[in-house]
Amino acid sequence: MNSFLVVCVLAAQSNLGRPRLPQRADANDWQAYFDRGAEVLRRYPNQADSLFHWAHRLDPSRAEPLFGRWVAFWLKDANRFERYLDDDPRVLESPAVLAVDTLYLRALQRNPFVPQQLVVLLYDQLPGSWDDNPATRGWLAYSKQQYSLAAAYFGQLTRSKSDRYVWMRYARALTFMPLQSFDSASVEMTALLATLRTRADTQRTHSYESLEMVNYAIGLLHLVRGHADSARRFFEHAVEENLAFFPAQAELGELALGRFNRTTAERDFRQAAELAPDEAWIQHRYGVALLRMGRAVDALVPLQRAITLEPWYAEPYLMLGIAWVEAGDKDAAATALEAYLERAPRRATEAINDARRRLAALRGSGH
Repeated sequence: MNSFLVVCVLAAQSNLGRPRLPQRADANDWQAYFDRGAEVLRRYPNQADSLFHWAHRLDPSRAEPLFGRWVAFWLKDANRFERYLDDDPRVLESPAVLAVDTLYLRALQRNPFVPQQLVVLLYDQLPGSWDDNPATRGWLAYSKQQYSLAAAYFGQLTRSKSDRYVWMRYARALTFMPLQSFDSASVEMTALLATLRTRADTQRTHSYESLEMVNYAIGLLHLVRGHADSARRFFEHAVEENLAFFPAQAELGELALGRFNRTTAERDFRQAAELAPDEAWIQHRYGVALLRMGRAVDALVPLQRAITLEPWYAEPYLMLGIAWVEAGDKDAAATALEAYLERAPRRATEAINDARRRLAALRGSGH
């Protein structure tokens, strides 16, 4: 309990410097910070970066804030972004660029199909005018949420045999996601994977352009279409490509848990947690998985680690409260549930009501 209370105190202290939101906005909601960041991004990229940072703190499982921070970084220096697009080694190998590319990689680890409409702001700041070509028209249509039109423009490029347009298949897959055309997105990503595998040069300019990431993305597409067995094969391929690729390891654990194979599920989730000791969302998923297996006492450790890593991340507090109840410590459970209610976004009505019911039951039992 003492260490948990210390975390709560540190959380209160870490609230200093949090960006202000409009009066009616929910200061517990990552979406409120992200939306505000998107509003000011073009004119004030530094302010937007701070807003995106707080959006990430409130829910580190979301990809959008990390992608927003990647865009904000490049908006600060149009010349550097132009050289980045030209694969200038001095830019690609600079510590600042390596660090910001890690933000993009981490975004894709959470969601390989994170909406990327904000990227149009980067191209818009480049000197000169946009060339009138299918890629330009595609990205402009995508940024305006004209997804079918964007898919048509990108499709003109994917029919080309030039290596220059290989990753346009990924861009086209992005356009299919808001339309829920998951079959079409899967076709594009599968074709991309086949092309990458046949290339003589397997080196990627950027860390996020990798075979493991493409396999992982395809696995998620199979999963959302209800094809668990084929999804599992693609997640396994992702791990084979990179043994340290923890997002696919976590998905394998989820699939094993769905098959009631608790031994395999525990192994896969544990490996994911060991590979990502500083990712609060993975620690949280591991704790939830253990809780679902009926191992409440074991779940306490990863859930508390998630809270230590990110004290403003609400969901682990709720799961920790449930775990403490099952572990027999009602006082600790009440403390965790109260902390959850302090941090929960208003729109999480079902979870808030659940936490209140549990807390009322604990108080009624005279804890």
